Parts: sequence; C-alpha cells; structure tokens
Amino acid sequence: MAKQVKRKSGSRTHHASESDTKKPKLKQGRKQLRTVTRTARRPDRDAENDEETGYNDEREKLDQSEDESDEEKEGNADANDDLQEDKGKAYDALLTLLKSDHKEPKKQKNKASSYENTEEADANDENDDDIDIEDDEIAGVNVALDKDEEIEDESADEDDIEDTVKGLEQDPFEVHFNLIEDSYIDTEEKLVIKEREKWSIESKNSYPELGYSTLMQVPPGSSIPITSHTKKLSIDKYPLKKRVQDAWGKHFPSDFEELSELDRTLLEPMLNYVDINFPYKSFQNTSYRKLYALHALNHIYKTRDRIIKNSGKLHVFKETMKNGGPKFESQEPEFRDQGFTRPKVLILLPTRNACYELVELIIKLSGLEQQENKKKFNKQFFAKEVPPENKPSDFRDSFKGNNNDFFCIGLKFTRKTLKLYSSFYSSDIIIASPIGLSMILENPDKKKRQYDFISSIEVLIVDRANQIEMQNWENVSTVMKYVNKIPKDFHDADFSRIRMWSINDQSKLLRQTLIFSEFLTPNINNLITSKSFNLAGKMKFKPLINSSTCIMNSIGLKLKQIFQRFESPSPLQDPESRFKFFINSVLPSLIKSSSYSNGILIFIPSYYDYLRVKHYMKTSTKLNVGSLDEYSSQSKTTRVRQQFQSGKIDILLYTERLHYFRRFEISGVKTLLMYGLPSIPVFYKELVRFIGKSVFKEQCDLDLAFVKILFSKWDAVTLERVVGNERAPALCNSVNELFEFR
Repeated sequence: MAKQVKRKSGSRTHHASESDTKKPKLKQGRKQLRTVTRTARRPDRDAENDEETGYNDEREKLDQSEDESDEEKEGNADANDDLQEDKGKAYDALLTLLKSDHKEPKKQKNKASSYENTEEADANDENDDDIDIEDDEIAGVNVALDKDEEIEDESADEDDIEDTVKGLEQDPFEVHFNLIEDSYIDTEEKLVIKEREKWSIESKNSYPELGYSTLMQVPPGSSIPITSHTKKLSIDKYPLKKRVQDAWGKHFPSDFEELSELDRTLLEPMLNYVDINFPYKSFQNTSYRKLYALHALNHIYKTRDRIIKNSGKLHVFKETMKNGGPKFESQEPEFRDQGFTRPKVLILLPTRNACYELVELIIKLSGLEQQENKKKFNKQFFAKEVPPENKPSDFRDSFKGNNNDFFCIGLKFTRKTLKLYSSFYSSDIIIASPIGLSMILENPDKKKRQYDFISSIEVLIVDRANQIEMQNWENVSTVMKYVNKIPKDFHDADFSRIRMWSINDQSKLLRQTLIFSEFLTPNINNLITSKSFNLAGKMKFKPLINSSTCIMNSIGLKLKQIFQRFESPSPLQDPESRFKFFINSVLPSLIKSSSYSNGILIFIPSYYDYLRVKHYMKTSTKLNVGSLDEYSSQSKTTRVRQQFQSGKIDILLYTERLHYFRRFEISGVKTLLMYGLPSIPVFYKELVRFIGKSVFKEQCDLDLAFVKILFSKWDAVTLERVVGNERAPALCNSVNELFEFR
C-alpha cells in the first residue's frame, strides 16, 4: 500500500497508485464541504472559463515543484479547496507547533499490541488490512475564524419563549442569565469572591431506594431563585425546547412518558442551572449522559433563539425609525443577551471514543437530519478495536474504540444543520480532552496562545472524571484557569449586546459546572468545592455504601485483612507521615510478620510515593526488591513478573496507574501490603484476589496469607468505598489503630 502524505498549504503530492484510487472518501468530504458551506458566499465570475483559468493559475504556483501530469483534473479541484482553506493563516504556526509537539501515534492494526500479548499482536499485524489515518495533530482543531461561514437562517423557533413577564419568570434559562440584576451580582461577588464567606447547607436528603444522599449548598446572602422544585414524570413537562423534546420522544420513547426516579432527581437541578457533582457508580449507568446532552442542546437553542428574536426587534425598530416612527420610540431598545464569544458549552472527555459516543447522542437529540464533515469525524474518532476478552469489563469499556486522548472539536448548530469541525470562535459546543485543550491554551509561544474562545462558557461539563484523573489532572487545572477569563482580543464582539456581568468579569458566578465520575476523589470534589462559584447553588450526590454493598464484601475469600491507621496531622503532611510510618514501623517487621519470605507485593497508589519507597528500599535496605510502574518497558515488565513468580524476587513494588492501564494479574502473591488504599474501589478486590490465585494453585495457604492496608483519617472518602459508610468513621476515629476483617 502506498504511503499517504498529509497535504499542506503551498505544496501537493500526488499518488497514482491503485490504493489511492480505492480511497476517495477524503476528496468526497472536501467536495461536499465546498458545495454546502463555501459556494454560497463565493463571488460570481463572468464565465466558467475565467474561473478555471484563475484556479489553474493558483495551482501552478502551488504545484511548481511537482509532477502534475497524472491527476490534472483532481488537482484543479483540490487547489480550489486549498485556496479557501488558506484564509486564516494567522494561526497556522500554532497548529504546526501543536502537530510537532504531540504527534498522534500510528493507528494500531490490532489493539492486542497495547496490552500483554505483544507477540500475537505482531503476528496479527502482518495480516491486517489497511486503515491509514492522516491524523498527526490534535483531532478537530480549528482555531482560525472561517470567513466563508454559511449564512444562517435568522428566524427563531415557533416555540420560542413568549415575551411576557410570566413567561420569562417561569423559564430557568431566562431567570439565570437574562433577568438577573447587576446589583445582586455585585453584592454576591463581594461575599463569595472577595470575602470568601461560607456557603450554607439548604437541604439534606436521602434516597435509600436510589442508593444516594444529596446535599444542597447555597451561597452567602441569597441564591438565584429556583423556578421549580417539583420533579415531573414526563419529559414534555420540563422547560425544554420543543425540538429537543420531540427528538427525545423519537429516540427514547420508553423514557418520554415517565423518567426514572434517579433521572428526575438529577434533571430538575440540572435544568435550574445548579452545579452538580454526581458519581454514577458503574460504567454501565449511562442514562445521565442523555440528560446532560439534552440540557446542553436546550441551552444552545434557547441562547440562539433569544439572540435572533432580539435582533429581529432591533431590526424592526431601525426600520420604523427610518420610516419616521413615533417619537416615544426614539430610544433604541437595549438587549444584553450575549458573551464575548459564541461558544457556550464546554465538555471535557478522556478519549476520542467517548467524544464519538457523545456526538452520536447529540446528533440524535438535536433533531437535525443534516451533518457536515461526518465522514471525516468518523475517520478520526471511530474505531472498532476492543481490548482482549480476558480483561475486566470496566477496562474494556474504558479502552474500547479509539482511546487516543488528544482532540478538541467544535460543533455549530443552525436551524437545519450540525456542523462538525467548525472554527472554535463560531462554535456553540466545544468537546475536548483536557490535554488537547491545554496545549492550545498554553502554547509555549505566548504570542500564539489562544484562550478567548472559552471566555463565555456558561455550562462546563466534565464526564468520566476518574479516567481523566488517571491521565493527568493538571490539564484540568489548566483548563479551569482559563475558562471565563476576559479575552485579550474581542473578535468583532457587539458590546451593546454583551451582558454586563460578562464585561465585569463575573461570568464564573453564573457558570454551571456539572461533574460526572464513577466515584468521588479529592480532586473531583475540589472542582465543585473550591472552583465553583455558581450563585444558583451546588448539589452533591453521595453514594450510600453499607457493609453489604461495599467492595470488601464482594471478594469471596475468607482472607485476613488488617487495616492499620497511622497518625497524620494534615492532608499536606500525609505523604511524609505515611512514609515515616512505613520505614519505621511496617518495613522492619514485614518479612518477620509474613509467613512467607517471598511473594510480597507492595501496592503504591501515588507515583511520587512509589519513587520515594523504591529509592529507600534500593539504597537503605538489603531486601531483594523488584519494581514495576507505568513507565516500565514491556521487556522489563515480563522479566520482573516472571522473576517474582518464580521466587527470584522477594518483594515487588507495583503502582496503581500501571494496574489501571494494563490490568495485569500478578502471579505468586502470598502477602499483600497496600501502602495506601486504591482510589478505584474495584482494584481492592482484584489485588486481594491475586492471593486467591496463589491459593488456588497451592502456592500458599489461605490461613497463612494476609492483606495489610495503611490508612489515615484523611482517607475517609476512599475508605468508605472499601468498608462502607458505617465502618469508615469507626476506623478513622476509634481509639484502636489496628482492625482485622475476614
């Protein structure tokens, strides 16, 4: 198969091989883009011959260093396309830098090569068919403004809000963003931001049948009024645009007449623009994604229709005045209905496959039958590969499809069309991975940094936050630093239409933040606790985990499990206290207390703790220690695992991130020491079952093997997932420091 070369502005490489003729998809997509989007704004020419001559002149300049005799006709069309794409070269340098800094690896023909059986994967690669992706940049990046954007249909929906006081006051969108008083925001800014007064608890509720409790917090002073406290059964009873309601009824008819109790509990505060922190417990629970996709689309449509309707009123006023209207109408009406830039919803996701699934859901709920650039999107974001069958089900779900974590794509909605790959400044929704977006926000060249396009975000959604945390949480912190930041350029914004709270840098007081994760962690909690200032309030969902539903109760082994608490004065000093307790109290007696001199696995959640422990054990002890982490090569991983299994290595250090990305089953484990509790609860069960595997192979005795876990009172949230809500407080606050379970 001939190697494909990515085309760049100013150069062209033609391939006359047979394989190229079999792949016309990219060219069809470019042709459709020209037809749908650009021809509408292209100036007319006097004659067809003049048009062809103009294109050929430009093509000769572009192709002067190459042979153009084989594909002249195709070259003419491609040159036409390149001429249109060359507008906006101001950001070419940015994109080039991003390409060079973070190139996407070639798409693997067989995903097994990403896991354990590399020999089998290599053998399969030889027989695999071609899927060659010309994609070595952040997928979806389109920063520059497209001057040839399609002219929109400037007409509002028939179901638009009536301009009556009653109608406006009943709509949460209008109450939260358009009817709020500037004086109220100024007062709350002083209390919330400057004086940092404490938020109060408005209500606590428990839903045992749902397995959740909720905590509602409101800002000091007073919160934005909630328009409705009643959970409605049918989706058409909620304040939603009719087109989204109809699309929901078409694609999810079973949920149209009666939503589930959990969905109603979640949807009511969501539509009232309350911040939400929701742990969905299991990857199999995906109904919440339909709700936030519905909410995002409803917000986009209401924003668009309000702007269009107000623009129509301004047009009528100007026409009336032009024709000599009455004097009492000489004062031009003022409509504050916009932000600095168009994008209003930002969604952070961990992988391209997660983005693909969400976009497919948005397409269903949008009610739009036409999509631009759908083929290109499928090529960059969709893949059929799945992890091996022997991996756990949650692992297979996390890493299925295209698990590349480098993308940032804009979605633009018109009355009839959803445009994928729209320029960021003309998009309504931006979907990105934290690393893909942070590479744009913090370009090494300060002159080329771009962050203005997220200056007016009104709904921020972080989904599958636990997967993002395992990648690198620092990228989320980077994004949070730039969201709602006053732009450095104003991109032709109409200041007479920009809301005053945007101009006054108060957008974060009205931005809604929705966080969805499988379980809660300190980093995830911090997004709502410390980085959310939404005046509508914050609602935190907490799973109810008792002794019968906790992860420890699902192991299926009557194995001795010892929980050892150590004293730690503060969360900041916890790593130091843990390390000192480990080297002074645990390590000296580790081999003596164990019935076996080898087969000791030490699981360390934090990579920084792992490096510290590894260095100490290598330099300050004579123990026979091996180590494996997420940066270990495949050859070292295989060698060390075999040596540990055969007893040539007595103690093995093992990190949580390595287990997350590879899900190894370590053989030969007879004693397990957890330096800290795993943040992912299912890991506790999997690690303990390593000993069960050794017992099954008769390598150790179940009565002699044991698990020991180190924890402090600051691990209460993680501890609850392992032992349950009832036991965790006792373990953290009891006089005793040692607890044993079987």
